[in-house]
Amino acid sequence: MQEITFIDGGSLPTPEGLTREWVKAAAESRAEDEKLFSMVRKAFQRKIDVGVDVPTYPQFRDMIGQFLDIIRDEKNCYEPYVVKEENAKILELEIIDEVAKHYREKTGETLEVRVCVAGPTDLYLQAFGTTAFADAYHIMALDIENFIKQAFKAAKNFKIRVIALDEPSLGMNDRIQFSDSDIISALTLASTHARKQGVDVEIHLHSPLKYKLVCETPINVIGFEYAATPSYIDLMDKKILEDSNTYIRLGVSRTDISSLIGMVNETYGVNAWKEKEYMQKIVTEMETPDLIQKRLEKAYSILGDRIKYASPDCGLAFWPDQELAFKLLENTAKGINAFNAEMKNRE
Repeated sequence: MQEITFIDGGSLPTPEGLTREWVKAAAESRAEDEKLFSMVRKAFQRKIDVGVDVPTYPQFRDMIGQFLDIIRDEKNCYEPYVVKEENAKILELEIIDEVAKHYREKTGETLEVRVCVAGPTDLYLQAFGTTAFADAYHIMALDIENFIKQAFKAAKNFKIRVIALDEPSLGMNDRIQFSDSDIISALTLASTHARKQGVDVEIHLHSPLKYKLVCETPINVIGFEYAATPSYIDLMDKKILEDSNTYIRLGVSRTDISSLIGMVNETYGVNAWKEKEYMQKIVTEMETPDLIQKRLEKAYSILGDRIKYASPDCGLAFWPDQELAFKLLENTAKGINAFNAEMKNRE
């Protein structure tokens, strides 16, 4: 069997003393690059250090706003919402390139990276609401393709392994008015350049309700949140995945922090938001490597080698602090590694 690769969702809590609002302002003004660049580099290095095989660039900004702010700025566009390719840049990729350079000098290997971009559906909903304008939807898809083109140009010292379209609304938002053919077309447009580069293209769905639709596109990896909702796997048909040559990125550790803290509060009769030492129970007693391994074993018994990647369910932006977030990433790495070792022993 091919080993399952550990990737992460991307987002993290900001370091103590800094806010997401500060990061947004700093990325736009470029007035505090030294502090901003240092923060991103340190977080990216820690992802590598705790065992993420293919780390996503650290996201400290709003996923949709990060892209939509550029698209909405007239100076970046040929005409409204039609972004110029040279302006469709992800600043964080330029920042992590230095870490990747040091990695190559130290190990002799080229670091593989996952690049996450807003999907055209979520981007459209934020920009235009639920009224369906197919032309505008496809413009958003082409804008995203331009960001992906620029991502490959930014990859001087690292190799892009996965391009991920973030589309949590698909299968969750019943107000989407686009036809299936429009959605297929938009996802195909957005992923065209990535597929030409021969990398895996993932779509991050919170729910796999629309997975059959995705199987009709060139996207070859579907990510969904299995750890918090194990029943989601019952929606998947392994044969459909095989026939369309589609793989799974499985969420194997929970990231729904409010629910996890609620469980701690109920179990110990405390308010962990105030008695913060109890938050450690999440990573010492709940989301442990052993439990993560068992989740992966159960899912593998159903989907087998269709599972190509594993990760936390979603990003960690709203976790209480970075230490807790990185501990979850470390536990996830240990659980996946233990699963891979066990499967290798069985061969």
